Amino acid sequence: MAVRKTSPDQSELIHAGNPDVIAQYERSMAELEQIVARMEQGDTTLEQSIKDYERGTQLARQCEQALKAAEQRIDALNQPTEPDTTAPKSKPAMPPADAFFDV
Repeated sequence: MAVRKTSPDQSELIHAGNPDVIAQYERSMAELEQIVARMEQGDTTLEQSIKDYERGTQLARQCEQALKAAEQRIDALNQPTEPDTTAPKSKPAMPPADAFFDV
């Protein structure tokens, strides 16, 4: 039976400003893959399966947060830093001429 790895702080969440986001994501994915493989074998007790499922759910959420954080970082990098002065400025829509006169 494989020994289950646990992180020092299982409630730790991955934030966009954390420089270790990629490393944490990879560790979480590796542990999640181990859990899935163990559960697919079906050789664990019900109690262990429930614990593995709980941990797997937590790891999946952490990975999802890491992917969202990475996506936000990419979106921020793709945002223009200065307004685009080459694009023509749109003129405000003019009301119809009869809007100025009582007809």
